[in-house]
Amino acid sequence: MNILVLAAHPDDETIGMGGTIKKLSKNNKIHLCVVSEGASAQYSDEKMITVRRNACKKSGKILGISDYTFLDFPDMQLDTIPHLEINIELEKIREKINPKIVYTTPNDDLNKDHQKVFESTLVMTRPHSSNVKHVLSYEFPGKRKISLNHNVYEDITNEFKYKIKAFKMYKTELKNFLHPRSLKAVESIAIMRGIESGLQKAEAFNLIHHIND
Repeated sequence: MNILVLAAHPDDETIGMGGTIKKLSKNNKIHLCVVSEGASAQYSDEKMITVRRNACKKSGKILGISDYTFLDFPDMQLDTIPHLEINIELEKIREKINPKIVYTTPNDDLNKDHQKVFESTLVMTRPHSSNVKHVLSYEFPGKRKISLNHNVYEDITNEFKYKIKAFKMYKTELKNFLHPRSLKAVESIAIMRGIESGLQKAEAFNLIHHIND
């Protein structure tokens, strides 16, 4: 089965659902689409776009991602891009891949890029114009504009070590604890979601829609 994972920036997919990607990649083809180049807002050197893209591919190799699309919209400026323009690009990917499941960025945090990708996901997965049956948003650590109750948990006890190994590929993004992009923070969240769901380690999602054939 084809599964599409959407990320606003390189590393969203690993932090948000790296364990789940590893788990799903055993029996499914995982396509990752990164919507922005994920570097220009933080770094003046344009070479960092390539650095982050290469890190994404190295991380994806560990997690079992089959295929990549990098749309290269400007980092941290998706709210300045016409909504239709992003929608069109994502719809092209949907038509090419024909996924049955789409995972997308959260809509509950303060990152505008995450919010815009989430909104475009709702458009490109509309039941009357797509074959997508299941849409879920993954969690991203950090400050939230609202607090959502997660309603789907994935056991990543066996896959967690691959998530950490994959995240280490993003050397420029690793931070020290207490930063949410620290290795310890990523592990702490996995443990907390495990406690909530009766598992050792878990990733949490919000189910957007679910269609049974």
